[in-house]
Amino acid sequence: MNYHKKANVILAAVFLFFLIAALLEHYYPNNFGIRLFYFVSEAALVGGIADWFAVTAIFKKPLGWGYHTALIPRNREKVIEAVASMVQKELLRMDVIRKKIEGIPFVVGIQQYVEKQGGSAYLTGEISGYLRRYVEKQDSANLAEKLAVFLRDKAKGWNLSSKVPALCEWALEHGYIDEGLDGLAEGLWDKAAEGETRRAILDYLEEIKEEKLGNGGSIFRTLMGFVEMSDGLNLDDAADALQVELLLTLRKFKEPKHPLRIALKSTLLNKLAESDQDIRIALQVERWKEDLLAEPLFEEFLETLIQEAINVVVSPATSSEPNALHRTLHPFVERYWDSLQENTALREKINSFIVDTLCKVIQNEHDLIGNIVRETLSAYTDQDLNQFIEDKAGNDLQWIRINGSMIGGVVGLILFLFLDLIYAPYIGPALMTVMTQLYR
Repeated sequence: MNYHKKANVILAAVFLFFLIAALLEHYYPNNFGIRLFYFVSEAALVGGIADWFAVTAIFKKPLGWGYHTALIPRNREKVIEAVASMVQKELLRMDVIRKKIEGIPFVVGIQQYVEKQGGSAYLTGEISGYLRRYVEKQDSANLAEKLAVFLRDKAKGWNLSSKVPALCEWALEHGYIDEGLDGLAEGLWDKAAEGETRRAILDYLEEIKEEKLGNGGSIFRTLMGFVEMSDGLNLDDAADALQVELLLTLRKFKEPKHPLRIALKSTLLNKLAESDQDIRIALQVERWKEDLLAEPLFEEFLETLIQEAINVVVSPATSSEPNALHRTLHPFVERYWDSLQENTALREKINSFIVDTLCKVIQNEHDLIGNIVRETLSAYTDQDLNQFIEDKAGNDLQWIRINGSMIGGVVGLILFLFLDLIYAPYIGPALMTVMTQLYR
């Protein structure tokens, strides 16, 4: 049985008691106990009916009485606004919300969850999985175009000539200059070994011979004719010899101690070291930079580079072998994860950041609390709104009715005892005596 039914049963019982008491009082008007029972039941009935009327008037018109009744339906908008304001500004104030959030150990909860799932390996898997899904959606051509635009814009402020000396020191320290010279020697050797190079040498020797013959006298030309007839001057053999000598020289050039290599390396380093002070070199570097960035091949190179990176990132992993992205990320994630577990100040800082972020989000959307309450209650009909409030506070309201009958009975008991035992035998006669004396 709910409290509404209990209140109705009690009121009905009080009414029944009153009827019984009235009947008994009619037949035994001078009986003290009956008169007491009648007075108390009457007071309890009045209190119960009064509180029933008051509680019912909150929701509807009791007995059709329309004066200051049906308070909730009549003041629907005020009730909705009051409830929304109470929830938003009193029950869910920002200081209350922040205090509750500050008591939540977010970082501890995150640590426990991650450790339960596998620690840094799980964290790396989640990060790499997110990155892989993100990268899969990217278009390498579009990214290359945007990157090229960005680099061309930023390159306007790059002074590459000032970086050349430091770059040379780095390249020399890591052996890249020697590798470059070896590559140069190898390339030159391949080029010198070609038949086209021999023909170029032969053509050059022919030009020298023609030049000498043209500048010499008739005697010189006659002597040269005898030399050629006697095979003393064979340009083909000379070209072969020069090509062989060139190949031998280039082969020796790959030796680190070769004088030509040392001289070329020293000259190159000196020129590069002075490049930031040489205006001509600085201008040449700037032109080279602009020409390189303006080349269509630059975007193609970036696209190829980005596509290769995408392929590496999205490469599938196996149960026994993680992909390249996972292997790259795991050392960093593991290091920072261990640091987080050992660094109390860092954990507190992260927890504070999470709290501040959540509070900022809630602060920005705090009005939504009231709006949600308003929208929800506005969708209710008058009957639904009555039922909603009665569901939340109905038991207390019904207890008001029950208490009305109880308090009415108690007050009736006190009044009856006062009137019958004190006022009637003592106070009433005394007042009458005083009034009689005053009017004489």
